[in-house]
Amino acid sequence: MTTLGRGENVQIDTRRFGVSVSGPSAGTCDLMVFQVTAAGRVRSDDDFVFFNNPVAPEGAVRLTGPDGVDVDLTAVPADIDTLRIAVVLDDAAPGTLADVRGLAVAIGDVAMPAIGLTTERAAVLAEIYRRGDAWKVRNVSAGWDAGFTALVTEHGVTVDDAPTPSAAPSAPPAAPTPPPAPVNLGKITLTKSAPTVSLAKARDRPTGTMRVNLNWSRGAGAGAGGLFRKKSSGIDLDLGCLYELADGSKGVVQALGNTFGSLTAPPWILLDGDDRSGTVSDGENLLIDLSHLADFRRILVFAFIYEGTPNWSAADGVVTLFPPGGTEVEVRLDSAEAGAITCAIALLEVRDGELSVTREVRYVNGGQRLLDETYGWGMKWARGSK
Repeated sequence: MTTLGRGENVQIDTRRFGVSVSGPSAGTCDLMVFQVTAAGRVRSDDDFVFFNNPVAPEGAVRLTGPDGVDVDLTAVPADIDTLRIAVVLDDAAPGTLADVRGLAVAIGDVAMPAIGLTTERAAVLAEIYRRGDAWKVRNVSAGWDAGFTALVTEHGVTVDDAPTPSAAPSAPPAAPTPPPAPVNLGKITLTKSAPTVSLAKARDRPTGTMRVNLNWSRGAGAGAGGLFRKKSSGIDLDLGCLYELADGSKGVVQALGNTFGSLTAPPWILLDGDDRSGTVSDGENLLIDLSHLADFRRILVFAFIYEGTPNWSAADGVVTLFPPGGTEVEVRLDSAEAGAITCAIALLEVRDGELSVTREVRYVNGGQRLLDETYGWGMKWARGSK
């Protein structure tokens, strides 16, 4: 049995198989499947398979009961890119999906337990998707607190009200289907128990720029500001990264020393600015050009307290990665260590053409030189300023 963690995937070699979902029960938790295009939306409401529409138009997906689906990949239309397997708590059911014991998806010898769900009442548990001529399955485990309506409208389904098992099928939409838009499947939060997720593969020729955002709350005792404002008490928290390219060249992108990087030349990484005023609500951002994925070997994202008393706990920092067209990935700066001025947050690595991100959250009582030594980067350092 192969168990996939949140965000992990594996290729499917068979084309006809059953999908079993443990946890859902009739009258409490409903199973459903969305046939979606590359834009992440259904072609019409008929692509939404649930108790009132148990078979997809071309027969590729067939609901067999409250906990089972039959899938025939040979019957999936060419314009359908992904099959998303979801569950929803009925309106009358209390609690959240985190309360559903043993919630998981199984396809043959591949198990995908629901991981990291907390307050959600609807969630995509897994997705079966094309990669060239092959098919793969991924553990998604991401959802919506708002439940059924948020889930289906996110996928382009038109509904008047949330259905119940006794309800009649909803009427066809009176208005045209909304234009395609990227789907946001919530967030993947990397934790100590589930620290790694795959983001992209070079052979899929990813395009676009991935944004890596550092933000934090103002914390207790700080001056005025919004939830994600920097402290006005003088703390200057900087975002940066160490990088190593495939040709062996190494360097750092950070405000210190004005080494902001570039998106038009190596290292294909850019720091978009340095907020020292405490008034920029968007925090600081690293931009990474994924069209140069094959040129990267590893990138270590870190945060550094340039000025102010180290107090990571009060800062309540979070780094969020926004892959173009993909699910955002969150790393919280928890488990703070007193006196440390640097935090290694996440390690991005390209291995066998695949980009993965691993949660580090490792505190260092020193600057970039000690961070370099800790991770064996092997660079020479000189004192810098900004």
